[in-house]
Amino acid sequence: MALPEAESKVTRVCPVVLAGGLSSRMGRDKALLKLPNGRTMLEQATALLGDLTAPDGVELLSVVVSGARTGAVPDRFEAAGPLGGLYSVAMYLQESAIDCQALLVVPVDMPLLRTAHLRTLCVAGRCVEQAVFFEDYFLPCWLPMNLRCTEYLEAAARGDSIPSMRALFGYLGCMQLPSPSGDWHMNANRPEEFVEIVNLFER
Repeated sequence: MALPEAESKVTRVCPVVLAGGLSSRMGRDKALLKLPNGRTMLEQATALLGDLTAPDGVELLSVVVSGARTGAVPDRFEAAGPLGGLYSVAMYLQESAIDCQALLVVPVDMPLLRTAHLRTLCVAGRCVEQAVFFEDYFLPCWLPMNLRCTEYLEAAARGDSIPSMRALFGYLGCMQLPSPSGDWHMNANRPEEFVEIVNLFER
């Protein structure tokens, strides 16, 4: 049986690596820390998104990296956090006339993430007009790129609204999926956390 037109439409999704943080707790640029497979954490996150096979009804665009580094989308507002980075990406897509209905966002410091986790977000995200994430963890996430979302991102980047993922999701409405088992959610903000992740990575 044919799907209704609205349901059969392909959703164009931009995969995004958030890599614009100051890494103050790490003491150096955590995006450039090397993992046991020889990749930096930035290379690992970019490769993860690049290796993702789009589920039915989803078209994955080229991976975009946010942050002040070569080939990335620089933040338009200093120290504006993840929402500032996402606003800068949204403006880059708009100004580049890239048709995009949603972002698939991963942080640079979660190298234990797997493509299966991201596919789950894509499958759920295509069915709703809300943000989608795993319960208790705001990243990775599926983020609809609509006017309501970009207006909040701009307000947060300018300091006119609460600059947190929790506040953004509360404003947009969200779907929380059951959290998968395993250590996928571990992130490396401090040196000791990176050491723990390296040890898990080698298993």
